[in-house]
Amino acid sequence: MEVFYPSCNFARISPRAAKSLRLQMKGAMDVAGCCLREKRVLGEGDVGIYMCQSCREHVQGGSTESLWPWLLRQGDFAWPRYDGLSVVVQDCWRDREHPEVHEAVREALRRMGVSWAEPADARERATFCGTRHVEPRTPRQAELMAEHPDFHVRDMPKETQAELMAERVRELQAAAPAGEPLLVLTYCNACTQGIELGGGAAVHLGELAMGTYAAR
Repeated sequence: MEVFYPSCNFARISPRAAKSLRLQMKGAMDVAGCCLREKRVLGEGDVGIYMCQSCREHVQGGSTESLWPWLLRQGDFAWPRYDGLSVVVQDCWRDREHPEVHEAVREALRRMGVSWAEPADARERATFCGTRHVEPRTPRQAELMAEHPDFHVRDMPKETQAELMAERVRELQAAAPAGEPLLVLTYCNACTQGIELGGGAAVHLGELAMGTYAAR
C-alpha cells in the first residue's frame, strides 16, 4: 500500500498547488494527515510517498519514496509546459544522500520545458537548507556564523538570518546565465523560505508541477 504525506508546510506556502496535488493524489492512494500529529505506523511493504524532507524523517514503519520519481512513473500525469523559463536549482542539504531525488527533479524540469543551471554545491555537495542549515561559503557568512557560535541558524537574530540568506541568494545569482533574472527552483519548504528571506525569487517544484506558478 502507498500512502501520500502532503506536507503541512507546503500547504501554508503554496495553498493552491497543495490543494490541487492533494486532490490528484487522493485518486491514487490514501492521503495521510499531519506526519507529526497522526502518528500513523506503516506496515511491512507499505510505502510513504513524501514531498517534504521533514515528513520523510517522521514516517514510521514501511519505507519512503520521494514524490518526484513516483510522479515520473505515472504515464497519465500531465506535466505543464514552461518553455523559456530558466531557473537555478537549489538542492537541499537534507537530500545530499538522495541522488534519485536529484535526478527526478531535473527530469521533471525537462518534461516541463524548463532550463536550469546549478551552483557549485549542487546535488551531493549541497550545503544549504534555509534557516535549518547553512555551511558558510563566503567570508561574510563565515563571519556571521562566528558571531553566534552557539546558536542554530533559526535561533540567530532575524537580521543575521536575513543576511546569511542574502549571501546565498548572491551566490545563486552568480550561477544564473548572464543577463537572466534569478529564479531559484526549490523542492524543500525550508529552502524556499530561506531564499525568500534573503530577498530572492523562488518557486517550489510543486507549484510548477501543479501548474499554479505565477511570478511573485
